[in-house]
Amino acid sequence: MKLLKCIFWAGVLCFVSSPDICAQKLSIFKKKKPALQSTYTKDTIWINEITRNATKLVRMDPDSNIVLLYSALTKSNETGYFKGTGDACLHLGTSYFFKFHYDSAEHYYNKAFEVYSSISDHRGMARSQHGLSYIYSVRSEINISLQHMLLSKKYHEEADDINGQYDCIGSLIYLYKNLNNNKEVERYMNELITLAQKLNDDKKLSNSYIQLGNHLMNQSHLRQAIEAYFKALGIAEKSNYPDGMADALGSIGLSYLYLQEFDNTISYYMKQEKILKELKKENELSNTYNSLGQAYLAIKKYDAGLDYFFKSLTLRKKMQYKPGISGSLHNIGFTYYLMEDSLDLALKYAYESLETDKEIENNAGIANNYMLLGKIFYLKKNLSRAMEFLEKSIAIANEYHETDVIHKTSGVLSKLYAETKSFEKAYNYYLLHNQIGDSLINRENLKRITQLEMQHEFDKKQNEISLEHLQDNLRYETQVKRSKLARNYSVLVGFIMVVFGLFIYYSFRKSQKANKEKEALLKEIHHRVKNNLQVISSLLNMQSGAIIDDGTKAVVKESQSRVKSMALIHQMLYQSEMFTCIDFTKYLEQLMSSLMGTYKQPGKNIRYLIHAGRVTLDIDTAIPLGLITNELATNALKYAFIDSAEGQIDFSISKTSERAYKFVISDNGKGLPENFDLNKSDTLGLKLVKILTRQIAGKIDLVSNAGTTVIISFEDDLKKV
Repeated sequence: MKLLKCIFWAGVLCFVSSPDICAQKLSIFKKKKPALQSTYTKDTIWINEITRNATKLVRMDPDSNIVLLYSALTKSNETGYFKGTGDACLHLGTSYFFKFHYDSAEHYYNKAFEVYSSISDHRGMARSQHGLSYIYSVRSEINISLQHMLLSKKYHEEADDINGQYDCIGSLIYLYKNLNNNKEVERYMNELITLAQKLNDDKKLSNSYIQLGNHLMNQSHLRQAIEAYFKALGIAEKSNYPDGMADALGSIGLSYLYLQEFDNTISYYMKQEKILKELKKENELSNTYNSLGQAYLAIKKYDAGLDYFFKSLTLRKKMQYKPGISGSLHNIGFTYYLMEDSLDLALKYAYESLETDKEIENNAGIANNYMLLGKIFYLKKNLSRAMEFLEKSIAIANEYHETDVIHKTSGVLSKLYAETKSFEKAYNYYLLHNQIGDSLINRENLKRITQLEMQHEFDKKQNEISLEHLQDNLRYETQVKRSKLARNYSVLVGFIMVVFGLFIYYSFRKSQKANKEKEALLKEIHHRVKNNLQVISSLLNMQSGAIIDDGTKAVVKESQSRVKSMALIHQMLYQSEMFTCIDFTKYLEQLMSSLMGTYKQPGKNIRYLIHAGRVTLDIDTAIPLGLITNELATNALKYAFIDSAEGQIDFSISKTSERAYKFVISDNGKGLPENFDLNKSDTLGLKLVKILTRQIAGKIDLVSNAGTTVIISFEDDLKKV
């Protein structure tokens, strides 16, 4: 508080006191510096002191910082000190940037650039362009941001400012990532590492490997990213660079968070926390506490998560960093929402976060908090308030193109309207949710198909032109042959060989392109089949909401489960590189995860284990076998553990010969009734199992001993792939 009071009074004194007094008030920030040139006046010394301290105050108290900078700007204009005018405008731009007043920030960065240009201060020109690049980046105008950053790099080169060039390259990597230009990203990544090695600067080299790790993480190469981060950590440790060690440890922790290896996540963030405490870096420490909270949330240790979110909130309040304060409040509210028994506390913190976001005009945060409030009221069974907040969330998200919020909110609204029997709205929001979720894949597929079609037409025209050209040449050669047959016989043979070679080459190319086109079309077909099956599943879900009879509702639920099992296969097909076969072990994992969520019974601890390596099956085998698994696993979950609180279902699939497989599903439940005969069973599920087993030319055996074991033997021919 004493520090902030000094800053405040220093700002006030700028208007009522002489420059000498203001400089004296700000002397608490001074470090040892080289003696200023004797030609400097008291005014210029005072102005330089203000602008030097601006970077220290911009995050702590941007409002007081702006007051000080305006006084420095006024004095610079009065004394004709152009360097001071440029510096004041530059720091005013940064101050307004941190207040989210981007129009004002842009104005002062442009003004700074004009002043620096008039005195040929290339370093100042570079910094002004750097600031403008940041503004256009947060506005998502990436191409304009890129142009400003390239100019900044150019001016840093003219000023022979290698450190500035290094910073620009880091920003260029980020911008080209956003433009999906991996070629330029790779180029600048190599330039970044080369520059750091050339400078023999271990700090920059460590930072460069962190940038490389970030690039690999962006491409979902998480293990390779971790390798790069460990290189950065090793360099930082060798050079005793604690900031680099902290950055590397945090990046490793984040990678493990994405890999859902939460023990490693917590371990590395704890190591980072220790270093950041020693460095007294409260901003970075608040982010570490936030990440630790997220990790504990993932493993459902809500109390530990809350503890770290509150630690993060305390630091951010101390720094008066309102965007961070809002984020911590939102995380606390979300944690209480997940706990379900603390919904009033969830509301309290969500409202506080919302008010903070409104104050700083953070539209993404506002939309997120409206969504959270809607979810909380949904759990409190106040459906009208839930709808009100969720509709507000999706309206703001649509206005500001917050795609992720639209996706999540539309999913909740679809369920909500289905419960209130507003099926048309429920269906519309379901379609929106599905459309947003799949839009990137759809765009990529359509783009690829269009490219293939265009290329096919181009090749077709080129082949026609080539054929006409060849025919003309053949006619000409025939005429020559008639007049000079003996002399030109060898030439003709050579020409025919060239023509034949060209024909083979064009045929080969055409075949390659046709195969690629076929792959893209197959991927699109599987994707659309999956979407249609999901729509059918959703319609069944909506219809079940209007059914009163429990027996009928259960039948609809089972039908929905069967549709989902087929949709899952088509989803895996279009997401893989193989379009006619799937990894059946991975499919079992996803199917059982879905069934466990559907048929989970309160008070029961039912587990499943899959004993299998990678088994790849043809789609003609995988779909019937998937439906068989769905029926048998559903029966086990519903009936096998009625008399017990715990149980386990085991799956194993193994190859018994080149084409033969054995698939075993077993549980340790109560077993089948005495004298049970599968052939005489008249239930729909077991009838389906028998029919589907015959479809894959398989054989089924039942064993009931301390549970139930089903053994299915079948053959699969992967030569069809």
